[in-house]
Amino acid sequence: MIKVNVAEIKKQLTGEKAFRMEVDPDDLELSEADLPVVGKIHLEGTIANVGDVLLVQAEEKARVRRTCARCLKEFEAGSEAKVMDKFYPVGSQSVESDAYVYDGDFVDLTELLRESLLLAEPLRVLCKEDCKGICPVCGADRNVHPCDCDTRTIDPRLSAFKQFIKY
Repeated sequence: MIKVNVAEIKKQLTGEKAFRMEVDPDDLELSEADLPVVGKIHLEGTIANVGDVLLVQAEEKARVRRTCARCLKEFEAGSEAKVMDKFYPVGSQSVESDAYVYDGDFVDLTELLRESLLLAEPLRVLCKEDCKGICPVCGADRNVHPCDCDTRTIDPRLSAFKQFIKY
């Protein structure tokens, strides 16, 4: 859990508190299946009192183990997430049911930071921009060994016309 003491900034009308820390994936309740983080997660941000709510702005950086979508090799790459959200006091009126709330003098940032890091992760990643991938015919990694396989495909609905085409 990542809790920040906000007692001092709640006393001031426009108080602000900066934070910087390195946390383990376990602190954000991230398992290896959720996001395979390598090492620590770097957090830096501020919590500001903006009237009746607390505004959290933060930036997260981590190294993540990924699998290339074309050649299926594992590699490590950086992942960054920017966070900006409000925390409302418990019992506030007209607050949405999924809004972040805090009780007392501590704000628990765990869920906010966990969600933002997971949402920042791309759905499809490549080990390098010009990755050639795997040959669909022979299965060779075309980045290592180029192959001369015929990768042209014919729509199965038109395969009957193949007999009329002579090469």
